[in-house]
Amino acid sequence: MKKIILSFILLGTSSLFWGCSDDPSPIAPAISEIGSSASVAPGSSSATTIIIGMSSSAVIIGIRDTTKEHRTVIIPLASTIKHPDMVDDSVTFCWTPGCEATVVPRSSSSKQAPSTKSSSSNGGITIDTPENKAPTINGMTMTDTRDNHTYKLMQIGGKLWMAQDINYAGTTSECYNEQESKCSSNGRLYTFNSAQKACPKGWHLPTRSEAQAALDDESVPWSYSGRCKDGDCNFLGDMGFHWTSGTPESNDKKFSENGGANGGLIIVEKSPDYFTPKEDDPDDKAKFFQVDSKTKRFSVRCVQD
Repeated sequence: MKKIILSFILLGTSSLFWGCSDDPSPIAPAISEIGSSASVAPGSSSATTIIIGMSSSAVIIGIRDTTKEHRTVIIPLASTIKHPDMVDDSVTFCWTPGCEATVVPRSSSSKQAPSTKSSSSNGGITIDTPENKAPTINGMTMTDTRDNHTYKLMQIGGKLWMAQDINYAGTTSECYNEQESKCSSNGRLYTFNSAQKACPKGWHLPTRSEAQAALDDESVPWSYSGRCKDGDCNFLGDMGFHWTSGTPESNDKKFSENGGANGGLIIVEKSPDYFTPKEDDPDDKAKFFQVDSKTKRFSVRCVQD
């Protein structure tokens, strides 16, 4: 407000100087005189009014009409209204008696409360996402506070694991064949990048050593949730594929085919009904590490930090 008034002061001073240079009458009293009482002189229909000065106690108004009569009006700031929610000393000017009752303060609803959501951008559109809070653990179940989905837990290699595939709706996750019922029963499928954000606060994708412990534990209930690639989904009920945070190694299956060290490391699990070991291939196993494309969509199970 002060900046606006100062702009008016500069504009008004210049206008009055050029328009009244031939008139010796004063334009405004000295600043030391501001604060003394003065009445507002009535202006004619051809009068021009310009704010030409302001102090902490009053606003000085310069009035010039076609008769070249120059007047100054001092309006004490006591006749103005201050709104309680204004951020500085700005005021709302009230020029006529009784107008105070017609002035409506700015709505308090314009003050934004601190958000409990974070924002992300998707194609230039801002999307609010739930704040990533730590899940609630009750015995051997965990409730993801972002969406209130509850999962069974189990101990694997001394770590607390999810015993089900997560069903958190990440930005690039999808249901198998885009069927919501498959998300409810088997969780969602994620690209490598979206898998990094799928676990709740305090949980993470399994490391290579944590994933190896799961491969060695015969009690782990794999869900064989299938995979999706370029909109084509397959292997539901026959195979499971789970992202890890581990670094691919040269002896991992398909290392050379799928980007080597730049690919993503996954766990592959074949169901007992689907897996038939090859007699001529002793390395053919039901569960193993594999390197795969980071754009394919696989399942996620999280491990507590």
